[in-house]
Amino acid sequence: MSQKGIRNYSKIVVFALASSIFPVLASCERNMDMPEREPVHFREVLAQDTFAFKDLLSSLVSIYPNFSNQYGGQLEQLMSLLDTTGKVHSTAISYLTKDPNGNEILASGIVLRPLDRESRGLLHFFPSAKIDKTTTGSELMITFEGILSFFGYTVIVPDMIGYGVSSDREYPFLFADNTGQVAYDMHLAAAEYFQSIGLPFPRKVTIGGYSMGGMGVVALHRHIEQYGTDGFVVEKSYPGGGVYDLGMAVDILTKTRYSTFLFIPYMYVAMNYWYGLNIDYSEVFIDPLLSNMDDWLSRKYLAVEMAQFLSPDITTYMHPDMFTPEKNASFNKVDSCLRLHSVIEKWAPRAPMTIIHTVNDNMAPFEIAEKMYNNFLEKGGNVNLIRADDNHFDSGIAYYISMMLYMLIK
Repeated sequence: MSQKGIRNYSKIVVFALASSIFPVLASCERNMDMPEREPVHFREVLAQDTFAFKDLLSSLVSIYPNFSNQYGGQLEQLMSLLDTTGKVHSTAISYLTKDPNGNEILASGIVLRPLDRESRGLLHFFPSAKIDKTTTGSELMITFEGILSFFGYTVIVPDMIGYGVSSDREYPFLFADNTGQVAYDMHLAAAEYFQSIGLPFPRKVTIGGYSMGGMGVVALHRHIEQYGTDGFVVEKSYPGGGVYDLGMAVDILTKTRYSTFLFIPYMYVAMNYWYGLNIDYSEVFIDPLLSNMDDWLSRKYLAVEMAQFLSPDITTYMHPDMFTPEKNASFNKVDSCLRLHSVIEKWAPRAPMTIIHTVNDNMAPFEIAEKMYNNFLEKGGNVNLIRADDNHFDSGIAYYISMMLYMLIK
């Protein structure tokens, strides 16, 4: 391993130790299981399968084709230190929840649990930003967000609306309240599914997620502590690399005019879809995106494929009015809705929350994470902030690898 690689691993080890990521749940806590209840959310099992660790790696490469070239050597060295012989049982389920307009809708997700051994505890892990609709949990049945199931944990990974069984709808892009509701209902559905097969379901949960999943972590943590009435208790949460305030994100990216993850067009499409804004896309996009939006924004392309169509320079696909103080009618319609979607105000976590964010984030601005941390701290929240210094993607790799390292360290 290179000196740079050694430094990276040293940093990750410190990260894992300092933040105590995913601590072992005491046996008395594991026995605090949910009481039986009448099924309300769980609808049916969509599919089941059993996987080995190599299947997880294959799934990772299918979503991020360049992963092996960039990180394969380091990951191989790490894997040689870990016991990766365990297998995981994955179950895709459908469940009843609400869309952003309050209408009932079927959603889906997966529950992964270690095979032929007792679970160490329960994690709820959000998917990272996925542009295409074919690489979600219930489609692949195994996803990198469920990696800790191979090290003894039960892991819930929701698809979220717009993916899986609800893929005919538009994804409510980082709609904070709805994200918390949909994830909470998935959690309830998983509990009801476990009850149906005679397995205990713990009350306590640790929540994790990176990138798009980072905001989901805060949304679910908030929903459980503010609105939860079913006995779930947040043990700890670890939001990483998230966009926690859409209005603030657009304000920052409008100034920097640069984002390595091409999420901005999808955000405008989602706002138009769910709020019925009837915006004029010729006032929002420019060619070549404008002429090709039905194809390019159809959610059939991977992020690496979308990067062949659009550059990180936002000015090459967004209308020039976006970068003026006055904007235009369509931008102003969307802007009024963007301001409604934030998880950083009017609440602070009671259970410990560790925010992980790189100061050099080239997709999700660090300033938003820092503002969220300061707001929570001022309100007496139980919160910590860990600053990294890689780019968004490299920091995400460190985020996930640190979990595996902690499992080794403990």
